[in-house]
Amino acid sequence: MKQKLILLTNDDGIFSLGLLSLHKELSNFGKVFCVAPGNPSSAISKALTFHKPIRFSTHTFEDGTTAYSTTGAPADNVLLSFHLLKGKPDIVVSGINYGDNSSIHSILTSGTCAAAFESAFSGVPAIAFSVDVEHDIQLIEQKGINFDYIAMISSEIVKFTLEKEWPKDLAFLNINFPTNVTKHTKIYITSPTLCKYDNFMIEKDDPRGLPYLWLWGEMKKTFPEGSDTWAVKHKNGISITPIGLNFHEKTDQSMNLTCFIQEQVKNILT
Repeated sequence: MKQKLILLTNDDGIFSLGLLSLHKELSNFGKVFCVAPGNPSSAISKALTFHKPIRFSTHTFEDGTTAYSTTGAPADNVLLSFHLLKGKPDIVVSGINYGDNSSIHSILTSGTCAAAFESAFSGVPAIAFSVDVEHDIQLIEQKGINFDYIAMISSEIVKFTLEKEWPKDLAFLNINFPTNVTKHTKIYITSPTLCKYDNFMIEKDDPRGLPYLWLWGEMKKTFPEGSDTWAVKHKNGISITPIGLNFHEKTDQSMNLTCFIQEQVKNILT
């Protein structure tokens, strides 16, 4: 059987423990091509760099393999990888991200999921892996998570996926782990909840007395049963969510509104 080519990327940076652990596990059964941001690039969504050059540097991992860090965004890195590879991989794996990427709000904000979205636009299967953190400080210190165990499970998921035909309308799989994963952790097939935070701005003054704003948010108390955040936050389980690309809303109410606007614009144009 031909060895599968796996593109590994993330948004936390080339030396993220989540990425390094996953690289080690994926290398046990596939050829891993790793391209990741040179610096953390969380929450920049599916940004693409049009206004300046994208530069890349080579790194050598402990196993002797070559990886690349770039000045581009996670979505850039997918396209850059296709260029360096002179083709496309069998699958794109993004993660393992510090902090869960459950909820539609997070999925659309996440650089981790952005790489998976970009893969989908190019017709390449993709999986985004993320792990919940108990405290915000973990996002900075990046510790307190058994990435080796989660990476082992993630690599097995990739292996299983490569054995199956990729569904036509599936963009990517969004998989979120709780902070602590054991052999008793349950696995849930979920749908994305709308958002998990109530976001707001905190306004303060800097040492010069000038005002500044800092985006912050409070976690919602409850989430719909069967949703991704419910599975991770309330059930301490693993959430597997299939994500599609169909943003077209065709309910009676939305179609009535759009038809009304169409008629009004016709009147303006006459």
